[in-house]
Amino acid sequence: MIKVLFPNQNAEIHADENETIAVVSSKLGYPLDLVCGGKGTCQKCKVEIEKDGRRQEVLACQEKVSDGLIVYLTDDNIIHQATILTESLETDIVIESSIRKIFLDRNALKTPAYEGDWEHIAIQLGSDLQTPELPLLQKLSVLMQREDTEGLTFTMKDNTVLDIEINNTVAHNYGLAADLGSTSVVIYLFDLNNGKKLGTYSALNGQIAEGADVISRIMAAINHPDGIHLLQSKVVNTINDLIDQAVQENRIQRENIYTLVICGNSAMQHLFLGLHPGSLGKSPYKNVILGDVEASGKELGIGINPHGIVHFLPLIGGFVGADTSAVLLALPESELKGKKLIIDLGTNGEILLGNGKKWLATSCAAGPALEGATIHYGMRGTNGAIERVKLANGAVKIEVIGKEKAKGICGSGIVDAIGEMFKAGLITEQGRMLTRENYLEICSPENAGFADNLDTVDGVRVFYLTDEDQTVDKGRIYIDQRDIRSVQLAKSALYTGCVLLLDELGMHGEDLDEILIAGAFGNYIDADNAQVVGLFPKYENVPIRSIGNAAGAGSTNYLLSRPVRSATPGILATVGHFELAAHPSFQEKYLENTKFEKIGNNY
Repeated sequence: MIKVLFPNQNAEIHADENETIAVVSSKLGYPLDLVCGGKGTCQKCKVEIEKDGRRQEVLACQEKVSDGLIVYLTDDNIIHQATILTESLETDIVIESSIRKIFLDRNALKTPAYEGDWEHIAIQLGSDLQTPELPLLQKLSVLMQREDTEGLTFTMKDNTVLDIEINNTVAHNYGLAADLGSTSVVIYLFDLNNGKKLGTYSALNGQIAEGADVISRIMAAINHPDGIHLLQSKVVNTINDLIDQAVQENRIQRENIYTLVICGNSAMQHLFLGLHPGSLGKSPYKNVILGDVEASGKELGIGINPHGIVHFLPLIGGFVGADTSAVLLALPESELKGKKLIIDLGTNGEILLGNGKKWLATSCAAGPALEGATIHYGMRGTNGAIERVKLANGAVKIEVIGKEKAKGICGSGIVDAIGEMFKAGLITEQGRMLTRENYLEICSPENAGFADNLDTVDGVRVFYLTDEDQTVDKGRIYIDQRDIRSVQLAKSALYTGCVLLLDELGMHGEDLDEILIAGAFGNYIDADNAQVVGLFPKYENVPIRSIGNAAGAGSTNYLLSRPVRSATPGILATVGHFELAAHPSFQEKYLENTKFEKIGNNY
């Protein structure tokens, strides 16, 4: 073991000499943003070190530690809380949780002579209950001998007893709904007696230290020693930290949380449950299980009642997971019969198309570029990120999260910047950025000022979004030609998915009742610029509506409503999986749709 020093954190750690700076930093409690999964390609984890008396900048994911190494971690190197979407679609549902509590007083607990305590209690509870497992029978045997209680409270899920508590605890009956995203995790705490939401809690998924996208995490799980356990423990720890917040803020006992309903994409399901994701990491993409999975809190290490039930919602197929299933569960029954295109924009893009009778679902890898992974100044939606860009009258106006000086640009700002540049004529339909001289030849007089923002850096064309006095480090933040190419590739996957689904169901875009945009990224982008860029199609007289964190809303509905739970198998039976990359026209359409001209005729 060797000693590594972190003077900015006033800390030191003993580490194995084969470990990277990124691994050691994470162990110390300062995880770095390994967008590329530690491959060294995204260049986002550069840190300053001192080695053998010489200061230098290295990639933390590639540089191995050595004895006496000094790592000068700065605040910008460390993963921080991002702006996370927690607001969700609310629909009218019948409140009837699967968890119920019944109190039996001492008189009701008096077992007749020569009969069994459990058989007598089952009659009193009025249900066709399963015989409890041995640990609960042992607990019951002890509690029945106590004379210092008012009675016993029985907690049940359907016809299964989960726990037995002394005295009347009926009022303390709580449940959680969760949206387990690749980037962020959101949980909602509810009083199951009345359906009241008591709190919302969110955090970045601890797995992002192992990579921003699901493929990076699948590879980390497969290739790292004990990788599956590592990835599982990171997300379980994230969830437990949020549960801790909920328990402390509401002054409740975690033993009174009896269920957690959770959704997530297919990779998140495997990594949360500790399933080997090997078959999901290669074509044809196969899951270990598509159906619901239930386990106890104790089995998964989740900080609720150890006998409480963790319920992972069913997947649809391939990379289309339970988060997409949950989006459908968030919609009122009347909307499930409409002609709708639903686009869930997150780290991964999922698309649903319904013709009024059935649904088709597909997924595409669009998130990394749109979340800043392959953008020169890209960053997550944290303080200091440019989130809005507007070009008007030759001037660039920006809005920064936290209303502070800019450090980089997040997804919504990237879409704005490129959409505004295209509308101003700074980018051609093929995605080529003009030079200053070319632009002055074709631009309108009121836009001539934009020419001063066009430049070349290291042989690459750039467009400046800021002046030096608008940024933290006094450097100018820009969009470059490579950034535009990255966005073209990402947006084309989404756009192509939409048009091929329409073709598959024999529909025209104009037939749609509306386009619904779900997910964190989709909630924050400007819909007009998203269509200018070509993230999704624009059809005449087809409105667009944002439905927020619909996956979280679907998990909530499943948690709280028996009718929703009963309807779930029937709803999902109408959904078919569509493998986008396997479609014979995908490559041709994908290349066509990298152009910005494929967005419609209005721009």
